[in-house]
Amino acid sequence: MDDTPEEVRSEAKARLRREALSRRDALGLSVRIEASHAIANRLAAAWPRGDFAVLGGYLPIRSEVDPRPAMERGAERGLHLCVPAIVGNDLDFRALEDGTSLEPQGFGTLAPGSGVERLRPDILLVPLVAFDARLNRIGYGGGFYDRAIAALRSGGGPLVAIGLAFAAQEVESVPTEPFDLALDLIVTEAGTVRP
Repeated sequence: MDDTPEEVRSEAKARLRREALSRRDALGLSVRIEASHAIANRLAAAWPRGDFAVLGGYLPIRSEVDPRPAMERGAERGLHLCVPAIVGNDLDFRALEDGTSLEPQGFGTLAPGSGVERLRPDILLVPLVAFDARLNRIGYGGGFYDRAIAALRSGGGPLVAIGLAFAAQEVESVPTEPFDLALDLIVTEAGTVRP
């Protein structure tokens, strides 16, 4: 965390969020589709080593990177897939299989219903709005993924948190707050950001 006053950090994050969303939204649909496939290929080349069983992805909203090509690669490796459902202020990861019906979750998201099996991801694909070379991210401001990553890391077992972004979303520096958690890896269509 930097020692900039909280109000200044919050304002800076809000400005960076607006600017990065504007750049991301300006990317055409065909560019985003092509880049999402390039990101899946880069992730396949940088796949973490370890004994992993569950890949947590997400269903994209707005102009986010589409993680489904990367999730398909994970399924080809034998990983079970899950996506987050919003429960109160937290994320509940639920199994995603062919034919699973999806329910609205708020914020434009969809997820399997409450009766679907809950899974604990070993690898978590994380959407983001902006990122820096130190693996810090800015999300939409609700803190859902920061809380989820903290809970998964404190719950034992492996967790590799991988941000997926377009290169246009990179910023020089993300102001951090005590609850902000750095990712383990960020993959864009232009390269892979490592610790």
